[in-house]
Amino acid sequence: MVLGGVPAGGFQNWKSGEGWQDWRAERGRAMTPTELTAHRARIEKMRAEREAEQAQRHAEAARLAAEIWREAGDASGHPYLERKGIKPHSARRIDAERLAELGGHVALSGPLLVVPLRGADGAMRGLQFIDREGGKRFLPGTAKAGAYHGIGGKPVDILGIAEGFATGASVHEATGWPVAVALDAGNLRAVAEGLRLKYPALRLVVCGDNDQSGTGQRAAHEAAQAVGGAVAIPSNAGADWNDAHAARGLEAVRAEIETSMMNPASATSITTSPISAARSAGNADWPAPKPLPDDLPPVAPFDFDLLPPSLEPWARDIAERIQCPGDYIGATVIAALGAVLGRKIGIRPQERTDWTEIPNQWALIIGRPGVLKSPAIEATLAPLRRLAARAVEMHKVESEAYERDAVVARLRAEAGEKAARRKLDKDPAADVSADLAGQEPEAPTLKRYIVNDTSAASLGELHRQNPNGLLVHRDEMVSLLKSLDRDDNASERGFYLTGWNGDSSYTFDRIGRGMNLTIPAVCLSMLGSTQPGRIAEYIRAAVRGGAGDDGLIQRFGLLVWPDVSADWRDADRWPDSEARQSANAVFERLDGLDPKAAGAQQDDGDALPYLRFDADALAEFRQWRQPFERSQRAGELHPALESHFAKYRKLVPSLALICHLADAQAGPVGMPALLRALAWAEYLASHAKRAYASVLVPDVAGAKTVIERIRKGDLPGTLAARDVYRKGWGGLVEPERVHDALRLLVDHDYLAIKTLDTGGRVATVYEINPRALAA
Repeated sequence: MVLGGVPAGGFQNWKSGEGWQDWRAERGRAMTPTELTAHRARIEKMRAEREAEQAQRHAEAARLAAEIWREAGDASGHPYLERKGIKPHSARRIDAERLAELGGHVALSGPLLVVPLRGADGAMRGLQFIDREGGKRFLPGTAKAGAYHGIGGKPVDILGIAEGFATGASVHEATGWPVAVALDAGNLRAVAEGLRLKYPALRLVVCGDNDQSGTGQRAAHEAAQAVGGAVAIPSNAGADWNDAHAARGLEAVRAEIETSMMNPASATSITTSPISAARSAGNADWPAPKPLPDDLPPVAPFDFDLLPPSLEPWARDIAERIQCPGDYIGATVIAALGAVLGRKIGIRPQERTDWTEIPNQWALIIGRPGVLKSPAIEATLAPLRRLAARAVEMHKVESEAYERDAVVARLRAEAGEKAARRKLDKDPAADVSADLAGQEPEAPTLKRYIVNDTSAASLGELHRQNPNGLLVHRDEMVSLLKSLDRDDNASERGFYLTGWNGDSSYTFDRIGRGMNLTIPAVCLSMLGSTQPGRIAEYIRAAVRGGAGDDGLIQRFGLLVWPDVSADWRDADRWPDSEARQSANAVFERLDGLDPKAAGAQQDDGDALPYLRFDADALAEFRQWRQPFERSQRAGELHPALESHFAKYRKLVPSLALICHLADAQAGPVGMPALLRALAWAEYLASHAKRAYASVLVPDVAGAKTVIERIRKGDLPGTLAARDVYRKGWGGLVEPERVHDALRLLVDHDYLAIKTLDTGGRVATVYEINPRALAA
């Protein structure tokens, strides 16, 4: 939308319904009161429309959940229950194939445990599915906030609240209490508050997990404090109550819960809000400040089920031994597979058209220094480097043979020349073409898979020798991107932009290197890493009109920026050799892929073989694409994020092709591969939103710095932007960033805009909400 000629809008996490953020493109001046009023009115209208849309999605999920629940059967004997040593407790069971037939598509397989989620009113909200190994997925559209799974009937005097299903089952079986299962730590408080309203006199006990990171403990204490409840945490670090059940038995769990509850440190009570306590007559006319959003939007955690089954054990093994996020392994695996396939084969996502996508991928791994990005990438590239080492050995053998053949060819040429001279001496008109027809052997070409530090021209020459494509691996990717931003590297930038497509030609015309050096189809895969500050800075500059505003950064579909767990353990063991051999076999098979054996078609005059979707997968792809294309045309996304998501037209079908072939499948690409690709897209979308938060969300960190300085007394009660950026606190040295931070504080009622008539220009100042001082 546009307010007074200034683009503005808002966005939020539509899954959770939380985290609404305002956005305004203008920089350098504050909004006038009229603009601010219009902006807020339009934002409220958009919020209402989105809430209505979200309510519709929740209603559809609840309807489908009820249908699946009716179809599900007895869960007795489910492998997950047996492994955890617990009873079903009203959970049911359904096969993944039947679930997909009913329209409940989740990235799980085999027999699934079905756990219903209900609100405090008892209405079905959605479902959680758990596979035999404990992998968990919610039914898409489930309204999870405040919903829970009840175990053990109606409470009389006490009610337990736990995180996961197995934990809640163990608490119930040990104590006999009814238990509400919140299904994750982030939902504990919402569930507790809903139950407190429903049961105002009931004793609530939050049975939290003892996480190494402290997340479970903090969430449990916050939930208990909000409702005046008690907390019970198992004594063993890194354990939940089901772990305690498995290790020591139900009686020990019961005793420890009761002991933990008696500990005064665990008891909590409802406390008065600091803001409420600080109210005074002078503050009564000011609104209470609203909580500032998080600095970074939440991201979906990586699930190893996103990877083809033949590679999952190997990827898990690497992540466990290195103790790094699985996201780093997963993105690198897919990028490496896409590089090996290159232009061997493509996919046509429609039934009849010649729209073709190539499986090359661009991956960017983001993490602060020391989180083991580089070791994770190197370990995951081992199968590809193994192919490269084998190619070097083969090239060495071929080169030795070539040297021998070249000597023989030279001797034959000399002999032929002498014979021709003798014939011509006798007969000047003699035909000596046969004597001079010696054939020069062709010099062998080293097959390359990976390149690191090379110019675009050199990369182009290597590509000419390796027409299937190359993987460009840069340890610090932003350095390369910034070099391509320079005006003198415009042609190199164009080469990389072309290489993302995988099927467009490029011609180098360089004096000294030859004219008209054409690559019929440039196919580049990209893989690299960078740090959060560097990528945020680069994206901010790129999408605000800098040299990078041409979609280069948006081509990194495999962009991952995970949360790094504080948990760590010393995994000093040998690699899983069987899993490693399986991974090597996958890469070798794809390296030698015969498209015809894979069932590929090939049109007359077209050099690229291709696969299409089978009927079921095609229908599912169309079902995904319709709302996707509408969202791309709705104008509701920031242009930078819209451009990024537009590249999912290539990402989704190419990921499906990679998963299909990695699973050694032949013929049309089927539903399992497509569902895995769609799960990838959903996961990656959350990481993209985090990466673009530097431009989509005003400067939250800067706003928090300003509030901190206000509370320390470092700023006057009425302040101007220059009072902040002249101090240089927390990097707030640019007027643009300061204005972003101050606008965010205005929108959240920490500040109010005032204008002063100075006799010349009207000055904009900010008045501090007295209630913000006490928060």
